[in-house]
This record gives sequence, C-alpha cells and structure tokens, in this order.
Amino acid sequence: MLGHMICEFEETQVLKTTLGIGGLVLAMCFGAQVALAQEDSPFGGFKHDNTAPIDITSDALEVRQSENLAIFSGNVIAGQGTMRLTAERLDVYYKQRGDNEGTQPASDDGTGAIEKIDAFGSVFLCNGSETAQGNTGTYDVKSGTVSMRGDVVLTQGSNAILGPILQIDLNTGVGQVIGTDTERVRSRFTPSTAEGAEPQSAPCGGT
Repeated sequence: MLGHMICEFEETQVLKTTLGIGGLVLAMCFGAQVALAQEDSPFGGFKHDNTAPIDITSDALEVRQSENLAIFSGNVIAGQGTMRLTAERLDVYYKQRGDNEGTQPASDDGTGAIEKIDAFGSVFLCNGSETAQGNTGTYDVKSGTVSMRGDVVLTQGSNAILGPILQIDLNTGVGQVIGTDTERVRSRFTPSTAEGAEPQSAPCGGT
C-alpha cells in the first residue's frame, strides 16, 4: 500500500484539540467513540469542495450503463481539487446526463454526475498533510461525506489515530473515529519540537 501513496510530507505537524492533548488521550482510553472538531483535529484539512470535477485514472474501466455504474480497476487514482483518493478498485455510481441536477461533479469517463464512490483494497485518502487509509471506503459525493472501515489510520504528520471505523464530513471538517466491542480507538501524538512553530503541509501529488 505504501507504494501507492501519492502524498509527500514535510516536518512534524502539531495536533491541537479543544480537550488538550492529555484530555484527548484520556477520552480515547475510556471512550469507544471520539468526535473531533474542524479546526482542532486532523480532520480540518479534509474540509473540501465536493462540487469540483472528479478526474479518475486506472488500468481498466468497465461501464455498466443499465446499472449506472462505472468500475475502475488497477492502480486507481481519483482527484477532486486538492484531495486524492487511491485504491485497487473504485465503483462509481452516477446519474445519466439527462437526470443531472447541475450540482454534482461529472466524471471523465463520459458518464453523468457522480453520486457515490465505493473504494476497495488499500484505500488511501489525502489532502495536504492529512491522510486516511483503510480496507474499504465510501465517498458520498452528494452529501460530501467519507467513511472508511477496516484497519483505519488517520494521520497528520507524525500524529496518528487508529480505529475500525472513520467518518468525515467534508463540508465542515468534523469527523468521528468509532470503536467497536472488540476494537478500541488508539492514538499517538508527537509534541512540537520547536515552541511556537507553525505546522506546515505539503500538497498531495497529482493524478
């Protein structure tokens, strides 16, 4: 999966929370669900314009018009603005062009507006210095939400949050890492090495 990552990162990022570092770690130790706010968490950088065009490249493409489904497979890279999504396969559900409402982005495969993208296999999402990865993922383009499941890792520089389920609202940057009965949320934070230093980010790579 590391071979498919298309982001490069520079320097250590500083993670701030409304609870403070100690409070957030305490919440993660005793709670199965952690909600993080836009400006004070790794989710802030995922705030995103979900109406921008979506470009997708892959090794192969199968279009099932009767199902309004396009299946991209093999080294798939999807880009929307500064956000990048990579996976082994993307199932893209779309409206026919005559049914478009004009508010959702069209794909570059000649289909209509994209409504939802299901991602499978080594799913990796990045926007600037912030990344999320998991086994599977769903991007609901219409609502502007992303969910991931299975070995989820959310990172901002050297800070990381791990759990079985991740949900992000791209409209607000608010997200949740959710635990289960058998798997709890875990986290690791790296203190800033330079007092007062501002976190820096590097852009995601292109498609």
